[in-house]
Amino acid sequence: MKAVVVEDEILIREGLCRLLNKMFPEILVAGVASNGQEGLVCIEENRPDLVITDIKMPGMNGLEMLSRVQDLGMFPKVIILTAYSEFTYAQQAVKLGVCDYIIKPVVVQEFVQTISKIQNLYEQEQKRTPDTMGNLENIISGVLHGVTILDGQMEEFIDKRYGISDHTNFIEILIYMGDCFDEQRKRKRHEMNRILQQKEIAYCLVDIEYDKVAVAVIYGYSSRQEIERWYQNQVLFQKREKWEEKISYGMLEVNGIAAIREGYQTMLSYMDWSIVLGDDILISYPRIADIQTEICIYPVELENQMKAAICTGEKDKIRKVIEQFYDYFKNGKVYLPKEVKESYVRFLWSMINIAKEVDCIDYKQIDQKQILNRIMSAKTVDELKNTYDELFEHMRVSLKEAEGISLAVRKAQSMIHEFYTDGITLSEIADRMNLTQEYLGAQFHKELGENFSSYIRNYRLSKAKELLIATQLKQYEIAEKVGYTDAKYFARVFKECVGMSPAEYRKSNR
Repeated sequence: MKAVVVEDEILIREGLCRLLNKMFPEILVAGVASNGQEGLVCIEENRPDLVITDIKMPGMNGLEMLSRVQDLGMFPKVIILTAYSEFTYAQQAVKLGVCDYIIKPVVVQEFVQTISKIQNLYEQEQKRTPDTMGNLENIISGVLHGVTILDGQMEEFIDKRYGISDHTNFIEILIYMGDCFDEQRKRKRHEMNRILQQKEIAYCLVDIEYDKVAVAVIYGYSSRQEIERWYQNQVLFQKREKWEEKISYGMLEVNGIAAIREGYQTMLSYMDWSIVLGDDILISYPRIADIQTEICIYPVELENQMKAAICTGEKDKIRKVIEQFYDYFKNGKVYLPKEVKESYVRFLWSMINIAKEVDCIDYKQIDQKQILNRIMSAKTVDELKNTYDELFEHMRVSLKEAEGISLAVRKAQSMIHEFYTDGITLSEIADRMNLTQEYLGAQFHKELGENFSSYIRNYRLSKAKELLIATQLKQYEIAEKVGYTDAKYFARVFKECVGMSPAEYRKSNR
């Protein structure tokens, strides 16, 4: 497998090449380029299987470069790099066959997972042999994956064997299954076979694993409208099981087998409309592109209620407000899915920030980029809710612990827990909170039963105990990590409070 890297920032470009060489030595980096124009020349010369490219570059941008590459008859796998939190170019990128994207700055784990997924797809495609391409399902699968070349010989073969000409119309039904794809796709495939065989129409079924989509490609029918009504009656208007609520359905019609791939990419970009229309709606293109929407007004009042519930430690109240937030978008109005997703991002970010301030969540363990990615790429309400459910499980909210502790003191605790290694003082915390040192110190002692200095000392010592037991760090290294610049002073304080030296404590706990 050959790759070309196109990135205008030299440090990122070189870093990506080093990562590829180290983590994927079997992938040959055939060339690099610093802008779209150079990238076009490099791709034309090397004809790579994979292109990793930035979007925003001087001169010719990444998407324009990819469009020119396709004009030259080349269709490599593509991963785009973007610094945008808003996926402004997502729809255009999808039409250009982009397989995945990575948000900058690049996270090694995310990069490795993405490359592994593309590599797996490439290896699957390489297993397709000319002998097996005579099967229509394999031919259309190859078209959808961008690996089948529809030359004159292939078109003649398809016409003779299946009666499919350049002007044959196809209906594509996309069944997006999301997280239940691996578990339920065989069951869904069996159901689709049963339904389509009853209709006695020509079809084939293809799975697109990396998109978690099953595609039914139908041909030889008399009317799209008739197929659409029939499918809705057979699938969407029937009683469905709970897991089927996680599925969204889309349909469009294309002319000619060569148009199937672009039609699929176009329809896939509209599949998130089930978020606002519901899971019992067939998303029909091009009608969905003309749907009238209203401006989505963010529910500030619900955000304030959620903040209050987190500050007072009312876990049941937090759950109730989150449910109200879900229901807020089920008011009979039609919003753009992108605006609903942005509201989900804003609400969740607000939850994380206030939970961080009152120290009821380990925010360092939260992958914010992954959360953003999951929300903005979600195609069902269930996928949006899953991000909230997972975050909610990470929150350490207890009404008993929160009783009698004011927001000011909880914020002070949070700052201690975050900055204890830097030697933060009561005066610094009070200044950040626009309070007097005397007032905050008095409230701290009143509500927690100990003064600021003893609290931060005990917290540092608790962290030191963890390091003594769980690591091989030397005593002076542990002292530095918990905020003591003098290792001897740290040892003296430790012995006074714990009753033994750090070395004795470590020995007694191993």
